[in-house]
Amino acid sequence: MKKTIALSILGLVWALGAMAQTGSDQDDNFQSSLFRQFVSGRATVFYGASLPMGSQKNYIDKVGSRNVAVAFEAMFPGRFSVGGRIGHQYVSEQLPRQVFSFPDGTDISAVQTRTLTLVPVLAIGSVYLNDINSTVRPYLQMGAGGAYVDYTSYYGTLADQKTGIRGALAPAVGAKFQFGRNNNFGGEIQAQYQHVFFNYNELENSTNLLLSFGLSYRWL
Repeated sequence: MKKTIALSILGLVWALGAMAQTGSDQDDNFQSSLFRQFVSGRATVFYGASLPMGSQKNYIDKVGSRNVAVAFEAMFPGRFSVGGRIGHQYVSEQLPRQVFSFPDGTDISAVQTRTLTLVPVLAIGSVYLNDINSTVRPYLQMGAGGAYVDYTSYYGTLADQKTGIRGALAPAVGAKFQFGRNNNFGGEIQAQYQHVFFNYNELENSTNLLLSFGLSYRWL
């Protein structure tokens, strides 16, 4: 009798487990089918480090650690997405005291602090290497737009400043990933080459390699 009851209980547990698994699979399939059929949204907040390249190394040869960005994208059922991105990047470097000579014949002994601020605003488009329901999605991306640039070099309390809005290009490679098959939260890693058409003093165009990671949320 006890054996029969035990077997009945085990059978009931197995049946409930099978039903739960079936329901879970159905939910997974339903959620997956929605992303395959409709355009979804994705928002990502980035933090990164910028490595100076080209003539920017002549101005500030230092890795920048104050770089943030926010991106919003429309994720199409196929293998592409479009959106926009805005960022803020700041880097500075202080040089030892020395004597600086200026074109008007003035000599100044000062501690020089060099700063560079970039605020890029870009339209972005990405092409993915696999399906929208993949947990990890490598991609190629192109960004184009403009950037506000603030070049300020301090000589003690004196400042040599040049600001302006210039065109910008930003190709990138990276990968998006989800924290689970049906989890709306995910992450992203990216390497972006930034080229801003800004020329002043040591800068003959501002270029850097921005290495970022981000946290994302997607929705339908």
